[in-house]
Amino acid sequence: MLKWLAGTGLLIGLTAGAVVWYIDGRDAREPSRLAYAAHCTACHGQDLEGTHHGPSLTAGLRQGSQTSDLITSINAHEPQFDLGPHMTKAVALFVSEQRQQIPSIVDSHRRVLPSGAVQSRHHRFRVEQVSEFDSAPYSMAPMPDGRVLVTEKVRGLSIVGLDGRQGPLIEHAPSVWPELIRIRGSYIGLGMMLDVELHPDYASNRWIYLSHSERCQLHCGSLWPVSMVRVVRGRVVDGRWTDEQVIWSVHKDHYTIVPDGVAAGRLAFDTDGHVFVTVGGKSTYDHLHRMDTPYGKIHRVGDDGAVPEDNPFWQSADVRSPTSTRHTVWSYGHRTTQGLTTDPETGRIWASEMGPRGGDEINLIEKGGNYGWPLYTHGLDYDAEPVTIGRDLGLDFPLSATIEPVVDFTPAPSVSNLTFYQGQVFPNWQNDLLIGSLRAQTLYRVRIRDGQVVELENLVSRLGRIRDVEVASSGIIYVLLEHGDGGSLVKLVPD
Repeated sequence: MLKWLAGTGLLIGLTAGAVVWYIDGRDAREPSRLAYAAHCTACHGQDLEGTHHGPSLTAGLRQGSQTSDLITSINAHEPQFDLGPHMTKAVALFVSEQRQQIPSIVDSHRRVLPSGAVQSRHHRFRVEQVSEFDSAPYSMAPMPDGRVLVTEKVRGLSIVGLDGRQGPLIEHAPSVWPELIRIRGSYIGLGMMLDVELHPDYASNRWIYLSHSERCQLHCGSLWPVSMVRVVRGRVVDGRWTDEQVIWSVHKDHYTIVPDGVAAGRLAFDTDGHVFVTVGGKSTYDHLHRMDTPYGKIHRVGDDGAVPEDNPFWQSADVRSPTSTRHTVWSYGHRTTQGLTTDPETGRIWASEMGPRGGDEINLIEKGGNYGWPLYTHGLDYDAEPVTIGRDLGLDFPLSATIEPVVDFTPAPSVSNLTFYQGQVFPNWQNDLLIGSLRAQTLYRVRIRDGQVVELENLVSRLGRIRDVEVASSGIIYVLLEHGDGGSLVKLVPD
């Protein structure tokens, strides 16, 4: 046993060292950065500032500044480089990222709150600090009385009071585990607290919904810790979690060693009282299009956990496999659905999906919809090659059989959670989408009308890694940040 424990410790240590080396050096080794340095710096400078041989790429560009414009320009002006179509797109993405000042993954863990007023297209506002956290938060839910429920990945559930002070952890909430590794502010672990959401009728029933990654080991038949998304509801009474009921869970055969960073676990209610829950690619990608598995899908159940028989792949218990999740699947072919929300005007579900490089998406979620991953994506792999996972797995369906994103973020900012604005504090943003981002540290405002994007604005950048954005009943916008030294809760107020 001692030898086994020593070997396990050595393996964890070597793994941690390898991950640190990979993260610290990934940006320097990135192929499009190397290609730009080899072919473009002589004319445009190392930092895109320009030289006497060529213009700056940071200012306005005559041929246009969209990634597609950059691809056209590279093909037209530098054919001698013969980069090939995929590397050409990768270099265009690199230039776009630099132009938009999207930081590296390591730098994205830093935060800088704006010191003065911010003038956006429709409103002038300030960003004010509300609270600080010692560890990385994941989600929040503003309460009717002005307090805010907050989940921290490796600590649990707590309440931030009206004075901005964080209360003690709620006792008897679902268990969480310390991270296995923490690298430059990133948590790698199994057994984390994820999303928190109030029941639409919370004022009368007091139900609070939590998603977390439940962890188990030997009683799951595994020598290693494994985990999987689980959804429960309960009430908070006198600082304690009570009346817990399981709303959605899966067979222990579906628990995996894949870290919880891709678990997702976002929650949303539609206007008919159904609960939707996202599950990321917490397994190998060959499971994403198998309806009997939970991964890469959005699931739908009633607010009490009952499974509606009008779910698109529903089967009765006497027909389906005991381990199957097909009866709760609502849509599939998702990569990592980091955000989920409901349009309050239509009741329809929207999701933000983190793709590969250049492939972040905002999707309108349709019943039974196939969202294409990993066969189709607008992004590239991180080595600047096309994403071939789907073909390698033998997936074969036409693009016309998939649902294309309503918003395609290129370059990819690493989108996180999102919500529709409803309130009188910022009336000119009514029913616009507010979308957080991790790597880009930016809060976006997107106006969609009749299925088309009519406005897209960066409201504020360099806040830190935005994990969640929510609108309180007062109309104030709360933004939840994670950063290298923990986390923060800030709010947008009119100036």
